[in-house]
Amino acid sequence: NRDSVTARLVGQDPSTDLAVLKVDVDARALTPLHLGNSDRVRVGDSVVAIGNPLGLERSVTAGIVSALHRPLMAPNDFTIDDVIQTDAAINSGNSGGPLIGANGRVIGVNTAIATGNTGARGNIGIGFAVPINTVRDVASQLIDRGRVEHAFLGVGAKPIDKDIAELFNLPVEEGLLVVRVFEGSGAEKAGVRAGTTDVVVRGESYRLGGDIIVKVDGKSVRTSQDLSRAVSAKKPGDRITIEAYRGDEKRSFEVTLGRRPASARG
Repeated sequence: NRDSVTARLVGQDPSTDLAVLKVDVDARALTPLHLGNSDRVRVGDSVVAIGNPLGLERSVTAGIVSALHRPLMAPNDFTIDDVIQTDAAINSGNSGGPLIGANGRVIGVNTAIATGNTGARGNIGIGFAVPINTVRDVASQLIDRGRVEHAFLGVGAKPIDKDIAELFNLPVEEGLLVVRVFEGSGAEKAGVRAGTTDVVVRGESYRLGGDIIVKVDGKSVRTSQDLSRAVSAKKPGDRITIEAYRGDEKRSFEVTLGRRPASARG
């Protein structure tokens, strides 16, 4: 098959579900797509997705950008931030294909679909793509070093709201309950404490008794994505300031960020 060539794996990053492959062919045999700027993408923008869904090679589907800044679980159970959601039909075999804007430039790499727990294996109009600006950064690191180093704080956290704060007499109405501290992480070394008492409210589990994070580097954090974005903007070895409540006492922790492990299950 003249369309088949041997590729070498340069590197892969399970935290973003991306990989870089190298093929040894004449440059004239390839027509590279132009990359866009995913920071300029807006909800409602027209897009097309290209891939080989269900083995049907070079299929093109059309749609719009349905939402931006979605969190998506990566294969290693960490979260990919700021994923693009689209209703362009994406099925098994589209992963790794481009999501292209109306100007013909690539704005993302297709990665996953949601099935809504319906048992359906095909598309229901909810697909996701890793934004191309993330792809640029990841690909550059893979090409240079063969790996990507993600900063790692070392906590698992769950957001609280006013109702939960009032029910359990918490000192703040917004913030992140620390439910887990990873052994050997920067957070553990800095003294951040996780909760130990599990409770269930309206079918949702909370672990009380630990620190409640309210700010990172002086900026308020209300969701897990807020915390994740603050950490992902850093590099391993950088320092980050965590402000948290332990009971009614407000504390500050200077944390030296580590390197993200291979899996969040570790």
